[in-house]
Amino acid sequence: MVRLTSQLAFLGVSCATALAFSVSSTPGQVINGVGASGAWWPNDVFQFPASVREQAAELLFGPSGAGLTSYRFNVGGGGVGVSNPTRAPPTFFVSPGVYNWSADPAGVFFLQKAAHFNVPQLTAFVNSAPTTMTTNGRSCGGNLVDGQIQAYATYLADVIAHFKQQGIRFTHVSPMNEPDDTFGSCGQEGMQVTPQQRANVVNTLRSALDAQGLQSVGIMADESSSTGNFLPEASQWLPQVRKGALAAVSHHQYGFNNDASVAQLGAVGRNLSGVDTWFSEICCFKAANSAQQGNPAAPLTYGSTYEPTMVGALQLGQLLYQSFTQAQDAHFDFWTALSGGIGCSPLNNPSCATNANSDGWNDGLVYYDPDFASNGNTALYRTKRLFLMKHFANFIWLGSTRFAVSGLPSNVVGMAFKNPSQHSTPVGNARSSLLLMNMGSSAVSVQPSQAGLGNFVGGAVTSPNTDWQTFGSSSSVSLPGLSITTLLFE
Repeated sequence: MVRLTSQLAFLGVSCATALAFSVSSTPGQVINGVGASGAWWPNDVFQFPASVREQAAELLFGPSGAGLTSYRFNVGGGGVGVSNPTRAPPTFFVSPGVYNWSADPAGVFFLQKAAHFNVPQLTAFVNSAPTTMTTNGRSCGGNLVDGQIQAYATYLADVIAHFKQQGIRFTHVSPMNEPDDTFGSCGQEGMQVTPQQRANVVNTLRSALDAQGLQSVGIMADESSSTGNFLPEASQWLPQVRKGALAAVSHHQYGFNNDASVAQLGAVGRNLSGVDTWFSEICCFKAANSAQQGNPAAPLTYGSTYEPTMVGALQLGQLLYQSFTQAQDAHFDFWTALSGGIGCSPLNNPSCATNANSDGWNDGLVYYDPDFASNGNTALYRTKRLFLMKHFANFIWLGSTRFAVSGLPSNVVGMAFKNPSQHSTPVGNARSSLLLMNMGSSAVSVQPSQAGLGNFVGGAVTSPNTDWQTFGSSSSVSLPGLSITTLLFE
């Protein structure tokens, strides 16, 4: 994100009077979704009682939950050679043109739930092709075989066509994941797709989709793991992609790069492709300096930490803000929607689910007990990240245009969004939203009328003391310390 003054952000700024701020009249990019993925937790959660499975779906997709507007379904490669069974999703593929459509009941169950809740953006994403198409005959540690690219494209088109017949319409497909890596440690599925192969994969898949009448399904690539991987390779494959074949340039951000690098990624991706950039995966973050772990505005790095509080939520908010304002991505997806990486035993210590620890991972919005199979604990544990995502998914309606916000104190960041249509919200009809994240520990007061976004109708807040609370219109709104507040305008 635009780097906040770390000490001010950590200490907070106490304001007795409302601060002046303004919303730019210059439009930014159009946003088309905020969501998370279905890898690999469905393999665990599908074993839970039916009522808990329904609860999980409601928490992710329903109106009382996050109401995500994007969901990524993992098209499994069969998990051959993968050491962790949870990360070894079954494959539909039997042989060319022959499929076992009942092979992945867990993954399909939650895909069906996303479709039932009318999640508007559904992506089929792949970590590994079927084993007949990889150089080592496994679901990890190999490369995509050049001579199998046509067969691979046909297979993916067949999968998408099958689900269309079942009433589930994928909007996008992603044929590769972090393609520089073979995932040779085999802790999960993965395959290398060289820069010289990537354009051929995209172009061939586009033809295969079109041949089956799936012109509306967009292709995204290449899901590079970081800016450091994407930038030196983009020019090796993006110019070779046929015009109209690619719908989005997708990327991850595991380098946790600074603003300048992230802005360069977005600019290069768009300039070489002519399409939007999408942020399609992130997780597992913590403060780069352990002494700053309690400061949500501090620079981040990759590593283990379970942080379910507003600090962890606002760290994710920092990444969303950087994605939308610096990379100028049109879309944002978190990694695993649910996770067993809680790093503690909630059955033995119920308070552990709400307190940070260094053994777990910030890789979920909702958590479950990793020992559920032996101790029978199938409870779900919500984090503040879930509710932060609810602000973004509920109040950045698809098709909204982003506008910059200036004049806020250094510990508060904000983004405004305008939509051409009016939308029903819990506090009234609205067409514009102002998302404000207070990274400091002290409350800050703002006057909604300064936004110039229309008639203020109310909003919602998530803070250390409340997961989700709506409120009506007023002349002044207090942003609690360590909070996200959305103001809505008619």
